[in-house]
Amino acid sequence: MTESIAAYPPPAAVQPVAELVPEETRSAAERREMLIVNGLLGLLGILFLAPMLWIFFASVDSDASYALSWPHFTLSHFREVTRGDFLLSLVNTLLLSVIASAVSTIAAILGGYALSRRRVPLSDELMVAILFLTGIPLAIMIVPVFQIYAQYNLLNLWATGVFLGVCSLPFALWLIKTGMDAVPKELEEAARIEQANILQIILHVTVPVALPSIFAAIIYSFINAWGAFLPPLVLISDQAQITGPIKIYGLIGNSDIRYGDIAAFSLIYSLPVVVLYILMSRPFSGGFSMGGAVKG
Repeated sequence: MTESIAAYPPPAAVQPVAELVPEETRSAAERREMLIVNGLLGLLGILFLAPMLWIFFASVDSDASYALSWPHFTLSHFREVTRGDFLLSLVNTLLLSVIASAVSTIAAILGGYALSRRRVPLSDELMVAILFLTGIPLAIMIVPVFQIYAQYNLLNLWATGVFLGVCSLPFALWLIKTGMDAVPKELEEAARIEQANILQIILHVTVPVALPSIFAAIIYSFINAWGAFLPPLVLISDQAQITGPIKIYGLIGNSDIRYGDIAAFSLIYSLPVVVLYILMSRPFSGGFSMGGAVKG
């Protein structure tokens, strides 16, 4: 019996399907697939690059138009949009964005700490509702807010900044609360042993560790207010307080569109956001650096 079993050779190992395909065919198919993917990505890149090229070229073109063409070099557009009402509109936009960021971030820090460290009934459902509030468009709130502001004589830059800060609050609260959930509670317990009060714990223990989420909330609130068009247009009645987007809109007339000034002002208008991103990129690169904060 043993000899009869030994007479049969062992079955051959089953080869994977990939090994059954010739190497040349497989490599050709991969090259074809890579070529298609790279081609589609290149096409998308060109579509995104074309408007940026138009902005750069039109900003230094004395004969700027809607078409993308090689510029006739001039700096007159930049000289025009860096003085007078244009410069004032940039200052107004910066002030509006700072007010909105301060309102949303301070309120989100206090509210996020309460939701993260206190036993709030239905806190999970509340966070879902808060996240849902971020999807409500501003346009449906403009008319009632305008009526309230007009009744109490609040059609100005400061009140509009507060309104934009409140609109950014739900997402900022969600971001900061999520960041505070990752802060070890042992750090706060150690601070309580040292007789620290609740405000000292928030400012000196929780906030420094949760800085990445706080910076994310600041950037979100700032950019949301920086690019706002409809709220400042409706809620600001003083022409001396108009913001950058409204000033850009004013460059589009019925019979004349100042393409060069629009392009130059758009470049200058985007610089604060780029600077903010550069300043905030370092805290993001490290993430939540809590290693070694709590000893085992």
